[in-house]
Amino acid sequence: MSSDRIIVDAIKVAQDLLQQNLPPTHNLTDAATVMRFRELVRSQAIRSALEVSSDTLPAFALRAVERVVSDQSQTNRETISRLWDILDDPTFKQSVGTSAELPDDVPQVPLLMSSSKRDASFTL
Repeated sequence: MSSDRIIVDAIKVAQDLLQQNLPPTHNLTDAATVMRFRELVRSQAIRSALEVSSDTLPAFALRAVERVVSDQSQTNRETISRLWDILDDPTFKQSVGTSAELPDDVPQVPLLMSSSKRDASFTL
């Protein structure tokens, strides 16, 4: 499998991990989510793919994810908020082939994220 394909697949796994942390399902706690992100970016396949990959948007994003999860001075919630900033950008999601648009019947709930001092939303 090519390094670019491995990176895009890792991004999709990362986006799925964030989705599992959202209410109402909240299948993963914040601590478990951050731990799984660390396992993901530290895996040998991902590290090797990042070493040989081209400078593509998905590669830059995965490197940014790696930097965020390696910063252990943040709380788990702060880490997750920063991961959302990286992985939930509509243009980025379109570039890796994940949905940039939510279905019309999915409500958007405003959420003030204190770590980034900006308004955001999450899906119920």
